[in-house]
Amino acid sequence: MKGKIVVWTFLLLLTLILSACAPTSFSPPTEIHITAPDDVEQAVIAVDPAGRSHIAGVVNDRIVYYRTLFGESLVKFTLALGGTGANWKQYNPDIAVVNGLGGAYLTWVEQRGSVDKYACYLQIPINPPIIGDWDKSCHALDSSNHTTGNVWVTARGSKVYAVYDRAYTDKVRTAELWYKVISSTPAYAGRIDWFTERFETASIYSLDLGIDSAGFLHVGYHYNWTTGGPAPYSERLELRSNCSTLADGQMDQIWVILDGNAVDEDIPVSLTFYDEGTTQLVALAHVNEPTDLNKIYVETCNSDGCAAGTRYFRPVDPPGDWDTFSVIDDVEIQGIGEEVFLGFIGDDNTAPTGAPQVYFTNALNTTLFYDPSDGSATFKYDLEITALDPRPGATEGTRAVISWVETNIITTSYFAHGFLAPVVKFSENNCLDSLTSVNIDSNGMYLAGVWDACGDTWFTTQAYLEQLPLILK
Repeated sequence: MKGKIVVWTFLLLLTLILSACAPTSFSPPTEIHITAPDDVEQAVIAVDPAGRSHIAGVVNDRIVYYRTLFGESLVKFTLALGGTGANWKQYNPDIAVVNGLGGAYLTWVEQRGSVDKYACYLQIPINPPIIGDWDKSCHALDSSNHTTGNVWVTARGSKVYAVYDRAYTDKVRTAELWYKVISSTPAYAGRIDWFTERFETASIYSLDLGIDSAGFLHVGYHYNWTTGGPAPYSERLELRSNCSTLADGQMDQIWVILDGNAVDEDIPVSLTFYDEGTTQLVALAHVNEPTDLNKIYVETCNSDGCAAGTRYFRPVDPPGDWDTFSVIDDVEIQGIGEEVFLGFIGDDNTAPTGAPQVYFTNALNTTLFYDPSDGSATFKYDLEITALDPRPGATEGTRAVISWVETNIITTSYFAHGFLAPVVKFSENNCLDSLTSVNIDSNGMYLAGVWDACGDTWFTTQAYLEQLPLILK
């Protein structure tokens, strides 16, 4: 990732995907450091409406924050933790941004010298404090309970929700799943699911969340549950929202999509919103694997009033002749207007030489199926998707963009593809000591990404040439 080919291929990626009539340039890819030569790991990114990128990661078991505009460091610091040594650590960062001057919200998990895990969050404003230093401390999402390590954050407009769980007495399984509106003063919370009220405990395989246009939170999650017995456990796939709540704030809009053991526990669910005329719908994608014929489903219902008559089980028609065998490895969806763009990694070849491919289509109308990986004989993973608005002067509309990673056991390559746009390899390295990844985000016409190579985190974004600092031109 440190050679010049990395710089120019990533610039080419953004040029091809985002090209428009207005002339544009791009910031040189930057290796993210808090203090050189540290290595930032577990990097996640969120882009605000002004094009600033907010990045969180981990350096030496401490959460770090890095803010940049076109690659130049604006703010960077390491969060505080009150001790050192065994089990003093912070990890599992997530990040979201709000409109205006609201800045970024971080969530993470930390341990303070024991196996107990705490769910934390922190608001980082755009402007530094007038007196003193930045706040670098943990604000408890749950002051009297521990978490198993499940902590997320999402934002839309000026509203920010955190989602976290409460650990059962064994500190391994989940007793309750909660949401908290951390953009409000004071913050307020409510349950998503109360497993122990049903005499159950849960282990969450995957969860995705989003905020609808009215400001309500929707959470789709796949988990196993038990009333105390040993494995194998039963499983459920649910979609819940605070569009309707009980008196204590607990979510009361509930759709138990599946109650069984057919959902693939290794493939994360993916959630998005889209429109049918003037009605907003929520969609949740997942993979069923009851036999050797894996199937993708995009379950949809009205976002407000997800009830009988508005719920639809939508199997995705596979590409070509996938009637007897198929393996799906990853799924991502992104709603844009009345379309739900679907990216997935899959394979319909039973031969030992078969390799999974990346596919891209509209989940609600699979007339057009694209294979942007073009039959390459590599392992593919870490699929990502986002929506990107056109730059001024462009003729195309909002476009879905996917990214993924490929390896042939010798080299690792990174790709991106905008729907109806060219496919571009934006990086290649020969580091195989750990799984590498890409995390992309967009806000309006701004797209940015962070990617891992050889234990280092790199970043780039787009800009008009006249916006770039002189030192970067």
